[in-house]
Amino acid sequence: MVHETQDNKNTYKGNQAISDDYSDTGYDRGHLNPNSFQCSEGRTATYTLTNAAPMDACFKRNQWRKWEKNLRSFLRDTLSSDSGAATAFIVTGTVPNAHLRIPQKEISDDPERVTVPSHIWTAVCYEHRLDNRKSFSFGYIGENKPEGDISLMSVSDLNRQIKNLYRQHSEISIFVDDCFGDNNKLDKVKAEFQTLINLNQGVQMISAIQNTYLAVKSSIGSDSIPENKVKGKMTLKLAFDSMSTYHNVVENLKVSIGSACLITLVRDISGVSDAVECLLVPEKQKTAADGSQCLSVSESSNSCQCNTGGKIKHCCSTPCLYQDKLNSYRCYSGQTLIKCSPRYSLITYKGHRCKDDHPCATYGGNNYWCRTIAGSWDYCSPPLWKSKAINGKYCRNNHACAKYGSGSTWCYTDNKGNYGSCCTSDDCYSAQNGQTCRSNHKCGYHGKGYLWCYTDYDNNWDYCCKSCGL
Repeated sequence: MVHETQDNKNTYKGNQAISDDYSDTGYDRGHLNPNSFQCSEGRTATYTLTNAAPMDACFKRNQWRKWEKNLRSFLRDTLSSDSGAATAFIVTGTVPNAHLRIPQKEISDDPERVTVPSHIWTAVCYEHRLDNRKSFSFGYIGENKPEGDISLMSVSDLNRQIKNLYRQHSEISIFVDDCFGDNNKLDKVKAEFQTLINLNQGVQMISAIQNTYLAVKSSIGSDSIPENKVKGKMTLKLAFDSMSTYHNVVENLKVSIGSACLITLVRDISGVSDAVECLLVPEKQKTAADGSQCLSVSESSNSCQCNTGGKIKHCCSTPCLYQDKLNSYRCYSGQTLIKCSPRYSLITYKGHRCKDDHPCATYGGNNYWCRTIAGSWDYCSPPLWKSKAINGKYCRNNHACAKYGSGSTWCYTDNKGNYGSCCTSDDCYSAQNGQTCRSNHKCGYHGKGYLWCYTDYDNNWDYCCKSCGL
């Protein structure tokens, strides 16, 4: 736990990795024991280099980070539902790549000495102390590269895969008797990770999209793509089977090739608006952070300023990306993190078509809207594909939580006209409107037809958005 200094790092690197080994390599220090699973001194300890393995920066920050976050939420909720009668054991490891080490000789005079893994894996054993039928295990493994796929499987299958990757003759056993591997709970676990399994398909799609996009761009023969060529040679239409896949893929496209994909069609599947089509266009245009058109842009190391003709507004120096913790979109204007309105749709919440040069955005207001090709204007659904109503149902994917001109936020939850007021939170101890549930009365139905909890010991109550049992 001693900090590196210029004097001691030469001594340390005889026995372990040092920070300089990772500099300019394209690899992040991937925590094997995740810091989000720890607190206090335990969290600090996870930042030591003995707990790190070189992970491809894109793989770590996108795929692996999302799986760690989902695992933490899944185990936390399951342990809570079992009221402390269970323990979760987690083992994480790597498969060394014998032919790849850092720092690379092209960028450093130091020897290549830190092995880069070809794969990262995690195994989970959930043991219920009172009822073995509630015990289960599973594992997942991912390839350490930008579009690396992550596969969910039983612990026994993970044992076999690691054995083959290690080229071992003897059997590998992560847990004794594979930790209740015969309890047939894998389907239940897959349901909890289904969104991320769908994301893997989207990640594979990104590589194909990038190749197509760059091939068309190359045929034009220009690094800066003129706007008048977007509608011609550079028009690429993409289709996604779900809004969640669309959301995750387009976030990566903003970063990887600097493009947005504007929704042009929302399809109804079995009564639920889920599949979408979009038009791939250059992300970087002369627009303010709120979507307003700029007459000119002035950038410095501290800020990005947009002249709209009547007002000077902030513009984005980086892509406008969704921030999970803030439940909204942010970008950097110079060195300052600001709110932003992503270019994401050409369809209003009523299904009207926006003008191509005026996609859905906030334009300085509190609602998403656009000017339509019919010569009028209409509200748009905000780009929040997982918003939820207080009846516990998710909003329609083309009608996320918003005011739509009314006094409070609401959404349609189906295509039959059913709707509900929107949640402000979605956990077991948070009631609607920001109130906290009593410690002994989690969110649930409690014999009613709606989700609720007591917020004090005087039997005052409020609506909830999540069913957490008794």
